[in-house]
Amino acid sequence: MSGHVAPSAAEVAPLLAKHSLQGEVRYMGGGHINFVYAVGDDFILRVNRPDRDTEDAYTESVAVPAVCAAGIKAPKLLVFDDSRDAIESVVTVYERAAGVALANVRVDQRELPDLYREVGREIGALHTRVTHVDDPNGWLDKPYFCDPRVELETARKELKVELVTYDWLAKWNDRLAPAIDAPGATRFVHNDLHAGNTMVLDGPLRLSAVIDWGDACWGDPVLDMERVPIWATPWLLESYQEATGLVDEVFVGRVLAHVLGTTLYKACDPEFDPTEAPWHPFPNAFVFNLVRLMRMELPSEWRAWLPDAPL
Repeated sequence: MSGHVAPSAAEVAPLLAKHSLQGEVRYMGGGHINFVYAVGDDFILRVNRPDRDTEDAYTESVAVPAVCAAGIKAPKLLVFDDSRDAIESVVTVYERAAGVALANVRVDQRELPDLYREVGREIGALHTRVTHVDDPNGWLDKPYFCDPRVELETARKELKVELVTYDWLAKWNDRLAPAIDAPGATRFVHNDLHAGNTMVLDGPLRLSAVIDWGDACWGDPVLDMERVPIWATPWLLESYQEATGLVDEVFVGRVLAHVLGTTLYKACDPEFDPTEAPWHPFPNAFVFNLVRLMRMELPSEWRAWLPDAPL
C-alpha cells in the first residue's frame, strides 16, 4: 500500500470481514493522518497512512474509551487493530457521528454564539469528568506550548513579520507575560479542537460530537481553546466558567498567548499545507479574527489582555 494512495474497497474487505462489519464501503477522503471510509450508514473506518506515524491511533485507543465512559459527546471506538494481518496499517473503526464537520458547512453566523456556548459546556464536562485514563504504555500525547515570545523572534528572523508589526506584537507579549508565566491547571484535554473536529447538526445549529482524539493529553485547559476562532472564545468561556469555575484572572491572557504563539509557529512551519489541512485556522486569517474580536462587546476581563488598538 502506497503512503499516498488510499486502499481500494477490495483491499479493505478482508479487514471488514475479520471484524464482521458489513456495508457499502465509500471512500470519504484522505486526512493528514488517515484514509477515511464510510462503511454502510453506521461506521467510519480509518486506515493509518503508511507515510505518517501511528501515534494518533495509539493515543485514541486509550483516550476515547475514557472520554465515552465520562459521557462526552464522542463516537465510540469499536475496533483498534494493529495486527497488520488483514491490511498493512493500523486501523480503527468508530461509530459514525451524526451531522457534518463545522469546517465544511456554511452556517448562519447568528447561530454561532449558542453553538460555541454548547461547545464550552462540553469542554467543561471533559475537563471535570475525566479524572483518570488507563495508559500503561504511555500512549497519551504530550502537551506543547508555543511561547509567543519565542515564536515572534523566529517569525522576525524568517521575515514573516515586518518591523512595525514585530514591535506591536512584542509590546503585546509584554502585556501577556504575567499570564504566560502563570502556572495553569492540569486537565484531560482534546488538544486539537478545531472546526474540522467539531461535528454539528442543523436546524438549529448544535453540537453533535467531538471527533479525532489523537492528540489527547493531560495539560493546560486553554489547549482546548487555542484552535477555536478567537472571536468565538468569549461565548465558549461564558458557559465553560459556569460548568467548571476554572476561569481565573489570567485565564483569558493564557488563551490569547496560546493563540498568538500557535499562529506564529504555523506561520513559520514549512510543513503547514492548507490544502492538507483546510479545517485548521490559517495564520494569515489571524489578524481578521483579532479585529473581529476587538470590535465585539467583551466582558471586562478581556480588555486588560488585548493588544493596543491602532491609532
